[in-house]
Amino acid sequence: MKRALVLAAAVVVLVANAWVVVSTLRNRGDTPGGNVELTERELRLLPISDDSTAVFLELRWEVASNEPEDDGAPAWLNAVKLEELGFDCRVPVDSPHAQDHYHSVPSALLFVVLEFEGDAWKKSGGSRPSRLFVVDVGRDARRLRTQYPDTARHLISRGVVRPFLKNRSRRENRPLPQPRLSARIESVLPQLIFVPSSHSSVLQGLRHRPDSPREKGEAAPPPRYSVTVSWGAHYEPWVRSVRLLPAAAESK
Repeated sequence: MKRALVLAAAVVVLVANAWVVVSTLRNRGDTPGGNVELTERELRLLPISDDSTAVFLELRWEVASNEPEDDGAPAWLNAVKLEELGFDCRVPVDSPHAQDHYHSVPSALLFVVLEFEGDAWKKSGGSRPSRLFVVDVGRDARRLRTQYPDTARHLISRGVVRPFLKNRSRRENRPLPQPRLSARIESVLPQLIFVPSSHSSVLQGLRHRPDSPREKGEAAPPPRYSVTVSWGAHYEPWVRSVRLLPAAAESK
């Protein structure tokens, strides 16, 4: 009986591993999510531990907001857009129950469009750390790809969106004349991208560059590496190649 249980457990492990391999191959069979070469500005190298050779890059992205009062929420994520995305927006924003209702509306896993070096980045004056900006959200990845056909400029990934009721001024901390419904992109998934051993050796010699505040007007240090990333059939990113840039030699 014990031997049978061990064999059954082994079969389960083998099937699970086989499924992971098949799923990975299927994800890399096509790249509807896009292909782009990013640098350290968009892919932050996480500290490499002495106990592990695993290398991960943190995807960094931005959201264009019109003013500080937006709290980092894009103007295009309004009530109309949120209804289109399937959120329950039936309660009027001036209702006494609005705060409780929208506070209880759960986040949703949707598809997000990341624009690389596009209009949103240009309007920021290139002052943001990353050149990737979330410019749209949808429930149907294929429909989004039809709207944004350039796979080298617009990437499609998964992300988490949460609506909220904006009823107070952040700057002055007082009630707004008219509450409004908005939303934040809580995350773009996955937040960390694994670099396989076939490519990670290029990054092994680089030290983690901490996020330290810079003096006003001080230019950001030049990126030390670039990474070609593809978003596959499951809209999950995977690393195609890694190369060092001239600035890498100065940082060692």
